Amino acid sequence: MKKRVLTSTATVFIVLGGTVGIQQFISMKIISRVEQEMPKASGVSASIPLADVPSNLVSGEIKSVKINIDEFALKTTGIAASLEISASSIRKAKPSTVGSLELTATIPASAITKFSQFNDAQIVGNTLQVSAGAGGLGTATLIPMYGKNQLYFELQSISFLGNQVPASSLPDELQVQIRTMSQRNLTPPKGLEVESVVLSEKGLSVNMSGSNIRVGNIGSEL
Repeated sequence: MKKRVLTSTATVFIVLGGTVGIQQFISMKIISRVEQEMPKASGVSASIPLADVPSNLVSGEIKSVKINIDEFALKTTGIAASLEISASSIRKAKPSTVGSLELTATIPASAITKFSQFNDAQIVGNTLQVSAGAGGLGTATLIPMYGKNQLYFELQSISFLGNQVPASSLPDELQVQIRTMSQRNLTPPKGLEVESVVLSEKGLSVNMSGSNIRVGNIGSEL
């Protein structure tokens, strides 16, 4: 009886080890395909659920995968962003298409000054704070916005000597100036739509989603 239990346990470990090996093999194949389709990407990693391995082997598509890219130079800004991708129903044959995709492009905090054109910009919570007024004695609080393929910052308020003045009480010209100074073109790849833009200690994250996406479009259009 004990021998039978040991034999069964060994079999489980062998099967599990083989499954893990196949999982790693498929992940490497995905990484290779991403590097081909997105030549500007560096530091690519991929992971697939262990439970999906059997179906991934016998079907013509990968059920789901998470892909991380350390650096990818955005076409419209030239800034190196990190990408986090969650994809499902990925076609194995070329051209590679994704049934459903969620993508987050994050411009690192260290590049926000270059992006926003504000030399003394600092991220505080989910806002950007910059000096304002004569001698820089005031502080302007800005929030990221997206619309009409434009990524920009909008003035939320200005604080001066402990008094906070909301943007609605300030001249419209000031709001226009802030937007014009910070706006950058950002056209999502075909099939993707921008869902939100969020500022955090990591940087400025642009969240997109879509369906029936060609992987090559991400590489050439983002």
